[in-house]
Amino acid sequence: MRGLRATAAVLTCVAVMGSGGCSPRSSDDGAPASLTDAPVRVLAAASLTDAFQTMIDSFTAEHPEVEFAPLVTGGSQKLVQQVNEGAPADVLALAGEENLKALTAPAADADFRIFATNTLVIVTPKGNPKHISGLSDLAADDVRVAVCVRQAPCGRATGKLLDTYGIAVHRPTEENNVRATLAKAEIGEVDAAVVYRSDALGNDAVDTVVVAEAADIVNRYPIAALSDSDAAEQFVDYVVSDKGQKILADKGLGGPVR
Repeated sequence: MRGLRATAAVLTCVAVMGSGGCSPRSSDDGAPASLTDAPVRVLAAASLTDAFQTMIDSFTAEHPEVEFAPLVTGGSQKLVQQVNEGAPADVLALAGEENLKALTAPAADADFRIFATNTLVIVTPKGNPKHISGLSDLAADDVRVAVCVRQAPCGRATGKLLDTYGIAVHRPTEENNVRATLAKAEIGEVDAAVVYRSDALGNDAVDTVVVAEAADIVNRYPIAALSDSDAAEQFVDYVVSDKGQKILADKGLGGPVR
């Protein structure tokens, strides 16, 4: 895997051999040629669902010549599996760095950049019927808890959090991604769920309990273009630009941690 970089700004293009080496090819209508090719296929972690749909909408408002395929979201471990099995993808954005180790070539050789961070919170059904107030309450025998599977970035972060503070959750239900975990609390199937701050922000179906202990357990989000599509590269640059970072911040995600 080429160098993993943390950045919050678009990289500056350098001209090659004294010519406009960074300028994209032009099509007959004047638009960059590869920006008018096949729809850009973005695979993103479930916790990025809202942020990346907004990101795509904002990008296409500035670049109406670019078409995107429907956004594909899911657990990062599942997305990596899909890419390794040959699923078409121009851009891959994951919720944690650990899953990068499972990528195989050629995706493993992509130039991933850290573009966002996230931390954990507890959510409960509206009204917080079990009066959950902190991490220790999750250990009660009569509290039903939903967490992400350990293979998912949200599950690894949750496991680290619970292990660090010696919290043993009684028979939690495990879900494949953070959105499925959140849904358990939204529909009242559990008394509490551990999810990302970004998934809880602005969600009127749940109450949020801030977990002070989670501040030091930060998930770093990597992104890369997996194809030679100019539009894919420009979209990645847009995500790490000031405009993209503002969209992510509005959705509850933090900036890159160097």
